[in-house]
This record gives sequence, structure tokens and C-alpha cells, in this order.
Amino acid sequence: MLEEFSKGKRSMITILTGPAAAGKNSIGHEYATRFCSHCSVIDVDIVRGMLRQPHRAPWDGKEGLSQHQLGVKHACLLAQSFVNEGYEVIIMDVVWADLAQIYRRELAELPMKIIRIMPTWQASLDRLHKRPHSITDDEARWVYDTQKELKDFDLDIDNTTRSITEISAWLDAINHKKP
Repeated sequence: MLEEFSKGKRSMITILTGPAAAGKNSIGHEYATRFCSHCSVIDVDIVRGMLRQPHRAPWDGKEGLSQHQLGVKHACLLAQSFVNEGYEVIIMDVVWADLAQIYRRELAELPMKIIRIMPTWQASLDRLHKRPHSITDDEARWVYDTQKELKDFDLDIDNTTRSITEISAWLDAINHKKP
């Protein structure tokens, strides 16, 4: 399987970025379970959550960014390990500031791409309000605006009206070179 990946037939690492409630986790899990025979899913929020004291959210200034950068570095270590074992990797994160550069530097030896999933603000907010409370509307707006400003990504998709299954199938076609 690694030979297949190394010949460019498949992207070994796909980073899904987007605002809160964009569908990163749903798409990542749907894609991994429906379209891959060997796939790992890394949620960078969970990796960052390993920092317990002090734990800072990305929007909490310099320390928030520093902890997010550390989370990205550890996500890359996990991704490299999974790839070495023959697994395709989906990383779910909110890529902002210099995080794309860190991903590209740390994963430079591996085929990877960053895909921005970008619904409208209203769709993102509506989805956020349908799930258990995790962040405020102001925090969600901060995340949304960082994603609107993001320039360092390889593919962009508006999933305002597209289903999780449709986006996952699109990702499968891209990663597995289906017409």
C-alpha cells in the first residue's frame, strides 16, 4: 500500500480546515469509515486538549497560538507514525496564522494537502447552535474570520448546501483519483 501512495495515486495526509461547525469532524469520520480501508483520524482539538494546565484556546493571545502550534507539531508526529504503518491520515484542525507552514514543513517528505471547508457564516452559526454549547458566537466569529482570511490551502469547497456524504465522496474522488 505504501508503494501506491508514494507513486502519487493517493494523498497520504489530508488536512481539513474550516470554521467551527463547518463539518470537519463529520466529513473526516465519514470519509475514513466509508471510503478508506486503512485510515486514521487526528482531531487537533483533542491533541491540544492534552495540555491541561494551563490550557488556552487559540483566540487566547500569544499563549493560545503557542499551544496550537505545539498541537500541530504533535499531530504531525502522529500522522508520520500512522503513514509509516501504511495508513492514510485525515487531520482535522482550524489552520490559521503560521500553522499551514508548520504542517508543510513537518510533513514535507509526505504527500499532503490542505482542504478548506467553508460554509457561509449563517450556515456555520446555525450548525453551531444545533449542537451542545462549546464556544460563544464571538469565538465562532473569530474562527470564521481566520478561515475567511486563510490563503495557504490547496483546495476550497463551500459546503453550505452539500451533505456530509457528498463532500466525503468528493474527497474520495480527489484522494483516490476517481473521475
